[in-house]
Amino acid sequence: MGTVLRIDVDGAVVVLTWPGDAGRWQVVRTAVGGPADAAVYHRRTQFHVHGNGQSERLAMNLSAWVLASVWRGMEIPYGFYGPVVVTGPQLDALDEAMAEEVRAVCEAVAEVREEWVRRQPAGEWQARAELLAAARQRVAALA
Repeated sequence: MGTVLRIDVDGAVVVLTWPGDAGRWQVVRTAVGGPADAAVYHRRTQFHVHGNGQSERLAMNLSAWVLASVWRGMEIPYGFYGPVVVTGPQLDALDEAMAEEVRAVCEAVAEVREEWVRRQPAGEWQARAELLAAARQRVAALA
């Protein structure tokens, strides 16, 4: 049995109750707070994001951006706004290895953000690089 996770804008990772096939889209819509768009950033996962998150001025989801960037192997040139649901392909549950990667990246982002309270990054480019390096290191440690 697998897991479905929601990444909140503050980086918290929440396990969602995952119903049979019929109710899955409703759970996704409720979890992201509106209409949901799906995207693939890793072949074993699917991201579900609020379809109008930026125009509705939802907060940027930094942890989701870092996760998608790490999985794609490059900085994603756009942000994710509002909560993000991560499932397996075709709305299946995540396997445990992928769920661990989600948790690991979100923990790494939280640690870097906590450090920034004491030491601000030199600039935006350096902040992005620091987040991505910490997340990549955490994912590599899982292997």
